[in-house]
Amino acid sequence: MNYRQEPLTRYLDDAAAARPTPGGGSVAAMAAALASTMASMAAGFTAGKEKFKAVQPEIETALGTLGKARQLLVDLAHEDMDAYEAIMAAYRMPKNTEAEKAARAEAVRGATKESLRLVGRVLEAARQVLEISRRLADIANPNLVSDVGVAAELALGAVRAARINIEVNLSGYADAADAAAIRKSSDETVALAERMVQETRAVVMKQLAK
Repeated sequence: MNYRQEPLTRYLDDAAAARPTPGGGSVAAMAAALASTMASMAAGFTAGKEKFKAVQPEIETALGTLGKARQLLVDLAHEDMDAYEAIMAAYRMPKNTEAEKAARAEAVRGATKESLRLVGRVLEAARQVLEISRRLADIANPNLVSDVGVAAELALGAVRAARINIEVNLSGYADAADAAAIRKSSDETVALAERMVQETRAVVMKQLAK
């Protein structure tokens, strides 16, 4: 299903239904895409304003990066569904002979590795949205500071959700060394994201209290 041309309610209804996809990996990507919209809105209300002329180049860069991230995340939301189907297809392969068992194990490993790669990209894109949101909290139009805060909180949720989905994939992953490296890298990204959100939240709440 290509949800790009469907009403938003179609995606929401399908995600809520008792069906495998869209699942957690896809929803994590969509959450990050939504985070990017609020960051883009804040940047958009800053761009072109004389008062914020000094940061105009940085705002323009942010808008371009956020737009690309949003498109990527929507694509990843769809690719995650395909990746899940590939894993399920691998598990359905015959395993009556040693050769079939070996072929099935390799197919499962390959499909799982691809799923991990995709969720890792969601994690990184969500972190990027959060990093931009952190900067926008300092330089964007202060009238949009609450939207920057929403962007940051949503992006953190997407980062944490992606980390959970990484763990789901790792539970059936045979390459122990690779799994350890993926866990270490993703945990570091989550920790960084949590620090950035704390900083962003502090800036946002201080502005709102004025």
